Amino acid sequence: MAQDDTTTGKLSDEALEDLVASTDTGGRKPTNRSIALLIAGTALAWSIFQVWIASPIPYTTGFGVFSSGEARPIHLAFALFLAYLAYPAFKNSPRRTVPTTDWILACVAAFCSLYLFFFDSEIVKQIFGTRLSDRPNNPNQMDVIVSVVGIILLLEATRRALGPPLMIVALVFLGYTFLGPYAPGILAWKGASFNAVAYHQWLSTEGVFGIALGVSTDLVFLFVLFGALLDKAGAGNYFIKVAFSLMGHLSGGPAKAAVVASGMTGLISGSSIANVVTTGTFTIPMMRRVGFSPEKAGAVEVASSVNGQIMPPVMGAAAFLMVEYIGISYFEVVKHAFVPAVISYIALVYIVHLEAKKLGMAGLDRATKPKPLKWGLISFGVTMAIILAAASGIYYLFLAFEALKEADDKVLAIAVVLGIIFTVFTMLGSRLSEERRMQLISTGAMVLGLTVISAFGVFYLVETIGNLAGDATPWIIAVLLGIAYVALVRFCSSFPELELDDPNEPVIRLPEPGPTVKSGLHFLLPVIVLIWCLMVERLSPSLSAFWATAFMIFILLTQRPLFAIFRNESREGTFALGFSELIDGMIAGARNMIGIGIATAAAGIIVGAVSQTGVGSVLAALVEFLSQGQIMLILIFTAILSLILGMGLPTTANYIVVSSLLAPVIVALGQQNGLIVPLIAVHLFVFYFGIMADVTPPVGLASFAAAAVSGGDPIRTGFVAFFYSLRTALLPFLFIFNTDLLLIDVTWAQGVFIFIVATAAMLIFTAGSQGYFVARSRIWESIALLLIAFTLFRPGFWMDYVSPPFESVNPTEIATVMGEAEPGSQLRTIVQGLDDVGDPITLTMVIDVGDEPTGEERLEAFGLEVLDDGGKLLVDNAIFDSKAQAAGFDFDQEISQLLVPTPQPSKYLFYIPALALLALIFLLQRRRNDAAGPEPVEQGA
Repeated sequence: MAQDDTTTGKLSDEALEDLVASTDTGGRKPTNRSIALLIAGTALAWSIFQVWIASPIPYTTGFGVFSSGEARPIHLAFALFLAYLAYPAFKNSPRRTVPTTDWILACVAAFCSLYLFFFDSEIVKQIFGTRLSDRPNNPNQMDVIVSVVGIILLLEATRRALGPPLMIVALVFLGYTFLGPYAPGILAWKGASFNAVAYHQWLSTEGVFGIALGVSTDLVFLFVLFGALLDKAGAGNYFIKVAFSLMGHLSGGPAKAAVVASGMTGLISGSSIANVVTTGTFTIPMMRRVGFSPEKAGAVEVASSVNGQIMPPVMGAAAFLMVEYIGISYFEVVKHAFVPAVISYIALVYIVHLEAKKLGMAGLDRATKPKPLKWGLISFGVTMAIILAAASGIYYLFLAFEALKEADDKVLAIAVVLGIIFTVFTMLGSRLSEERRMQLISTGAMVLGLTVISAFGVFYLVETIGNLAGDATPWIIAVLLGIAYVALVRFCSSFPELELDDPNEPVIRLPEPGPTVKSGLHFLLPVIVLIWCLMVERLSPSLSAFWATAFMIFILLTQRPLFAIFRNESREGTFALGFSELIDGMIAGARNMIGIGIATAAAGIIVGAVSQTGVGSVLAALVEFLSQGQIMLILIFTAILSLILGMGLPTTANYIVVSSLLAPVIVALGQQNGLIVPLIAVHLFVFYFGIMADVTPPVGLASFAAAAVSGGDPIRTGFVAFFYSLRTALLPFLFIFNTDLLLIDVTWAQGVFIFIVATAAMLIFTAGSQGYFVARSRIWESIALLLIAFTLFRPGFWMDYVSPPFESVNPTEIATVMGEAEPGSQLRTIVQGLDDVGDPITLTMVIDVGDEPTGEERLEAFGLEVLDDGGKLLVDNAIFDSKAQAAGFDFDQEISQLLVPTPQPSKYLFYIPALALLALIFLLQRRRNDAAGPEPVEQGA
């Protein structure tokens, strides 16, 4: 083992590698070459298998087609086999050899998983006369033995790879399935037999081999592999260098660069801990050099690395799970998750800016002084393009493409795009001289305008090729993409290859932004391919990841020979080096997946127990009792539970467990309390707080990793990181009550407006919570800033008090009201009924108003049949598979209230007093700041 640096408390480079390995890829490194090659070969075979089943080749040739049910056992077999070989059993277990017991456990665990594949085949049926699928819910003795051994070995692999917490939680739920009759009070249930539990958990698709493992098999692996290949190609180093070249010279620049670099790395990394160590070894020492204390430097890296888990397109694998659990498309998940993720990152950059202002920090020096125009364009335009255009710009361009297909939207689309360009560059240039401002605005607008025109041009070029070429379109696109790649490599070869600076050197001078950005532009092509396939072509996530991964394989094999050709260097060994990097990337991708594969399988035990025992409804009753029906208390309890579970569970497993237990509870109890909560909002709420657990003391693993790099105290680092992450904790509560933030039922133009306002509100909230805006804030100013932020986030809260949004009418007049209502609007009903156990329950349900001629026809189209029973309106029938049945209407319910929307003044009128108060605080602090003069520079510890 490597020794630590006892003078600073930092870990050595080898110890940091061991830290990442022990949590992500396994801490065992056998010295025996044959064993090391076997482990590497198994990992490589796993990657090849996953690429094969994701590719269209099996379906085209009819050879090697695996159904999802066949692929899942193979996927888990690889994960279990590698887990026992890569993860030692205990801290003092050998790390340079693999004990005989681990070999036996690895082989037995893999066999138990593959049992579902081999013993459900036609060959087995011909030999034994029966197979697994022929005996549903009726396992034989061999089935039960394999299931029990498989579950035990899965739990042990979970303990090794992920620690005891997830194993303990799974054991508790397993115990509950057997000991249900002995459980106290409302938790008691009849229990299940040994054979029933074995079949449900291991042999069916309700437990271990359920949806979660299916998502890991079909989707997650390819995205993790794509990130590993991108990193091996050099993109990770490129992202870090670009971030520092663009932002390192600003006040507190290394910290801002750390945020941007971690955000970009988070797009290709599924692990917050690996992200901390990968970028932190470079960023944390540089943050300390400009004045950040060890704890604050570590906290900035933790907050930015953990936030990488909420950034689309991967979102720590949760995006794909949401597709399965919620039943919406991947595009919809990314659309809803996008705005909160981006504004959270922008707010973190602002937090760093305020910390730097409070401490009077300077940035790092550049190697050369850029020219004024270049400084204006690169420092502002490109930086904002990296932060915003690479995120919000791309997304809204795709929405604009959709809008431009309709002729009526063209003028509005073009006006909004030009308006945003003009506004952004006007704001950026507001503090410059008139000449510099005009240079910046004109040059920046020209660059962004050309970018927008190019994007639209590519869109219509692809569309035109598709219309003309038909089935040959993919081949033509592939040729054009190859030409673009070669041209970009030719362009990038004119600039020096990037090398990672040593952060321990006494003097760091930043490289020039231009050459740094231009040296790796070809790395953006596979990311563009991935986003294009997902967002524009709307291909499946699996197929999109396959094409992006295939392109990355092509890049790894060709980039070094091409650079050698264009730089007139020797080509000898370049292809072999690229091939070696490809193999290393595929092995790294597979090893990064061990923990995720094990976590999704173990979480399946918990999901299976919930479905078998019905504990979800019991938990709903318990949460309702504790919260007394208050939706805010329900959300707080859910947030606390997510944090507690997340302290020991990886993000993916935590999301699976808490969403399975509490997401339906929040929706149901919200419905009972007059709050219609979209399911995606609830799932994102749970997901966000599960991520926060990586930060939260005392178990926040990312905080410990950052402290190991910085030499700071891990608990203090965790608390500071949690304080920095308050904006992430605020967002889930906001989008539960204001679903506009999730872009639900909004046009793309409204989405742009919501994004701008929400970003401003989050920055104001950050200033209020940090106690610094233009100058150090007084207490009343901080409170006022928080109030302003709340008003910008949720202006409807105040408007509902001034002008109630609904008017109550006699429910028996429902047909008349439906006939008079605007088509497309919604009526709300308060319904009295009975729950599943016969207890009275009050629900809030929504009726969609159609465009039929009469109210009666609109009710019929909705699927609701009602009966006037002496002045009481009863539900006589909710037609099967209708909107009424989906809304929750059922026979013999009483509609006690009918709420009709009333005209309201625009809720945005409350922006006027809020912005006026903000202007007052700005002027007061600006005057106070000018009177005090420049603050003295304070150096951190």
